[in-house]
Amino acid sequence: MATLEKIRKRSTLLLIVVGLALLAFIIGDFFTSGRTLFGDGTTIAKVGSHKIDIQEFQRRYENANQQYQQQNAKIDPAQLQQSVLYGMIQEQILNDELDALGIEVTNSELTEAMLGNRPHFAMQQFAQQMGFQSPRDIYDLAYNPAKFGDVPAEYVQQAQALWLNQEQQMEKMLKQQKFQSMLMGALVANDLDARAYYDGNASTSHIAYARKSYAEMPNDDFPVSASELKAQYDKDKELYKLKDEVRRVKYISVNVAPSQEDIASARTLIDTTIVRLATTPDLDAVNGDSNFGVNRTTQAASKITNPQIKSFVTDSVAGSVKMISFINDEYTIAKLLGKKTAVDSINIDMLDYQGDAAGLDSVMNALNSGKAFNDVLAMNGVQGGQADLWQELAAAPDNEIKTRILEAGNGYFIADSAAGNARIIRVNTKRAPVTLYDYATVSYQVYPSDATIAKLNDDLASFIGSINSVDSLTFAKALTAGYNLQPAMVTASSATLGNLPYTRNAVKWTMDAKKGQISPILEDNQNDLLVVVALEDILKPGYIPVSDADVRDALTEKVRNEKKGAALIEQLSGKASDLAGYAQLMKSNVDSTDVTFGQMFIPGIGAMESQLLGQVPVTATGVVTGPVKGNNGVYVYVVYDVDNESRPYEYVENSARYNQQFGNQAVLQNFFDIMMEKTDIKNNTLKFYND
Repeated sequence: MATLEKIRKRSTLLLIVVGLALLAFIIGDFFTSGRTLFGDGTTIAKVGSHKIDIQEFQRRYENANQQYQQQNAKIDPAQLQQSVLYGMIQEQILNDELDALGIEVTNSELTEAMLGNRPHFAMQQFAQQMGFQSPRDIYDLAYNPAKFGDVPAEYVQQAQALWLNQEQQMEKMLKQQKFQSMLMGALVANDLDARAYYDGNASTSHIAYARKSYAEMPNDDFPVSASELKAQYDKDKELYKLKDEVRRVKYISVNVAPSQEDIASARTLIDTTIVRLATTPDLDAVNGDSNFGVNRTTQAASKITNPQIKSFVTDSVAGSVKMISFINDEYTIAKLLGKKTAVDSINIDMLDYQGDAAGLDSVMNALNSGKAFNDVLAMNGVQGGQADLWQELAAAPDNEIKTRILEAGNGYFIADSAAGNARIIRVNTKRAPVTLYDYATVSYQVYPSDATIAKLNDDLASFIGSINSVDSLTFAKALTAGYNLQPAMVTASSATLGNLPYTRNAVKWTMDAKKGQISPILEDNQNDLLVVVALEDILKPGYIPVSDADVRDALTEKVRNEKKGAALIEQLSGKASDLAGYAQLMKSNVDSTDVTFGQMFIPGIGAMESQLLGQVPVTATGVVTGPVKGNNGVYVYVVYDVDNESRPYEYVENSARYNQQFGNQAVLQNFFDIMMEKTDIKNNTLKFYND
């Protein structure tokens, strides 16, 4: 009783303790899982005021991932997630625009697009992919299944689900087409635009020139003051605007690859395996050994794409074995198992039937009585088919069906059937018999040994251990130690560190680190890389300051080049009368190139020389012009010939070209980039995915 009384008296204290423990649990979850009690706990991204929920994102990601898997394609999950999320962000941006413009699709418009006399091309494509003649057939299967006889209920339900999904997709597509039409109609080149485009591209000036590059002039002769940098920064400030926080890093990546010792050890195994393959039947030497990949096939020589394998099988006798290649740490061995002469391919018509025997008889009678193939496809029970189909037979197993096909005459016959299903075939053409080669390739991938991996880790750890600050991690010091130090800019939206796939864990570390920190050795999630990251600077949204090293370097080069150009102009002006004389003063050669006002890049000179692009087209032929101060050097030139556009000005052609480069088509192609720049977007991916 005394104990119970003590507990009763201290009940308030217990509630406080329990409450604090619960609060600690919630706060702990807040900082570790990204899911908050009061915030955007299930929001993977925000587009303006709209939230993209993690569950919807994950559903779409899984769909996209399944498509890649079906194609046997390999992709970094982080990059695929970024691609899916960007698609959802763009979709929301477009939906916001559609809502703001009041763009709608009426029921009659949707019905006409899906079931009208001339259905939308997307609906026609949808029907063909589903094996139907028209969208109306899919609709009838979903909502008028009696037209197809006794259709299982699950087929009807699947058809309804597909139709409803397609209806949603079609509504989105029609809205987007309306929006596109509005945008294209609102931005059309007028006569002035079209004529300006024509004038800018109507003539090409052929010039001879001499150049003095700023890179040839010592930088020390042209000091740049802090006030000059600040003045240039104020002019160019918008170039250094940041919408999102950016983290500047430098990193070392080390490939986890086999050592020479690992490769030599593997070669010993390969030599032994070659001997065993040559002295044992079939593929007994490697069957059941998971260290080897085995691929056996039968092909004609014309179908073998690898020239080394083709040469081996055609020049060898059965039982021969040879090492074919060693590429990307993988050995490939080939063994010729046999040769034979046979038909390797045939041309057929093929149909799939499902139904009762009477229906099958009707289909067979129709085919063999000459009814058109496409008409037979529409008969009850026919599930689909294809005419004029070339079928490879070389690698097909020798069995009753293959024999029946090879011995078939000109009529249709049932190749195989079971439980109401039948495959009907007619053989149209058989290729002449050729030599077929039965061969196998045996592959062996060399992986780094534990000792190799340990040494790579130890060497990198030793080097990083000698670095006491981010500033002391220099390119020269890394190169001396055998490493390549790379720069990168990282944001919360980055899927990878630089161009290194499977490195989102390094991105996560970077976004959580403090300025000046150097990471431990990180691994990519494929165990192919060792990565060390050093966080140099954190650039907040706004403007990158003039003190930033990259900004300072860019501004310094610009101001210094301006000074170099002014000095050269003063040195060269009026000091020669011809191009050869100026070339001698510049200690350069006379070269030639072509200049058109509308181009962005001058061959032989480069980009960013707007002064030349603006001046050359209006310069008279034969006149020594310059020195002209450019962005990368000083130029003196002579226009020696001009080619004029032979076709006269024509509005339709030039307005179309203008629209493509500068007008509605250009805006449409860059629409999402433009809108994403002006939309407040927050990416929370790193709160949900760390690798």
